[in-house]
Amino acid sequence: MAVETSPADANFFSRQINMGDDEKSSAPAGASSNIGSEAQVGSIITFYDGAVYAKLVNNNRIPLVGYGVGNLKHDLVKGMVASALQDNKKIMLIDTAHASKNEHLVAEGIVKGVEKLNRTKKTEVHVVTKVWYTHLGYERTKISIRESLESLRPALDHDKVNLRLHVLLHWPRCYSSIPWTECEREEQDLPEETRAAGPDPSLDPDNAWKQSWRALEDMYLSDQYPIASIGLSNFHLKEIEQVESFAQIHPHVIQMNLWSLLYDAHLIEYCHQHRIHVQAYNVVHGTVSNVERAPRAFRHLEKVAADLSKEVGEPLTAVQVVLSWLIQHGISVIPRTSNVVRLEENSAVALLNVPAFNDHQVDTVAHAVEAYLSGDDLDEIHVSVTFHAVSKDIMLYWMGHAGDESSEVRITLLRQGETFNETTYPTHKFRAYDAQNKDVWIEHEINANYGEHVHLEL
Repeated sequence: MAVETSPADANFFSRQINMGDDEKSSAPAGASSNIGSEAQVGSIITFYDGAVYAKLVNNNRIPLVGYGVGNLKHDLVKGMVASALQDNKKIMLIDTAHASKNEHLVAEGIVKGVEKLNRTKKTEVHVVTKVWYTHLGYERTKISIRESLESLRPALDHDKVNLRLHVLLHWPRCYSSIPWTECEREEQDLPEETRAAGPDPSLDPDNAWKQSWRALEDMYLSDQYPIASIGLSNFHLKEIEQVESFAQIHPHVIQMNLWSLLYDAHLIEYCHQHRIHVQAYNVVHGTVSNVERAPRAFRHLEKVAADLSKEVGEPLTAVQVVLSWLIQHGISVIPRTSNVVRLEENSAVALLNVPAFNDHQVDTVAHAVEAYLSGDDLDEIHVSVTFHAVSKDIMLYWMGHAGDESSEVRITLLRQGETFNETTYPTHKFRAYDAQNKDVWIEHEINANYGEHVHLEL
């Protein structure tokens, strides 16, 4: 059995690698070196069927690696969900929402994927869905959850699917200050049955979500509904703390964006103290999908990826580095994609193959992610090159951004025996001309990673 850490001993940027004996047998080969059984923010890590899970405070489990389909085009949902479940990916958690109107497609994808697996026993699949702010209030929340359950019915009733449902409140209220919200119109567009079930939540925004939490508790505690955990999404700490004053059950799960994860230290500490599991969303979109926002930070991430690639013997991406950095801290990730290649790259199988970060790599990724969020880029990182004129005088040129004679730039004259140090970038090209005859030259392409040193004999 895994042993819990003391909350006082934990912080987001540290890990304790100490796998319990019960988890070792079901862990993938090598997993004990990069995922510890004691993780941060209140989660205890376990392994099941070759995938990595967080153990919730209610002793249920939830996968650390999921797939977000909330904004995925409807015609892609079924196929992508089915693909996610396959043994080369083992993404056993699908994140969606009632407002996405695609839960029925998620169910169809789960059935398709499980049938393709063709196992003799049931396959455990997890779904996170969320109650939209139009359905805040006791009775409206119950309507939302019942509709979600009905949409997921094909998977719930399938004899080869063990569906584990996690239900969150999506927002504490409708914020009219957010550009994409249309609070009044959304209220008017609700079915009459929903509007009649309870008052407009915007009339009492401080209490509507509290009534919703009561509904979540009642449905979670009832044997009538197959709900594995309940939680919150996009809630501030002051609201989460209020749960203590009226609730029977503390949230099991909280979804937050990457900004809150890095900058709201009090919220993270609260989650750890109460063993509330954290899921991070918008991780890729908020960072490495926009390289130009912090290009030097991206190069630092590429260097970490290159260093880890040497350990694992296959190439890794900057995206995999950021996602692995989170799951190695016990944080769930739910990246989105419509590309099946990206789906496999960012899958549970692939991310479990990423070696454990050392302390310097942990710090590097943390600072790089912060650079993306703040817009304050990191210091430059290069490839350092030593050019050595071994046998004759050399005129050294950089071939410019075009990589050919049209953009070549003279660097220096190297006398025989001299060396010259330069900083450059991977794939840049240099040409070493014979100082006595420019028709004689050798071209060198820099085949190295950021932070490495190359010695070239000319």
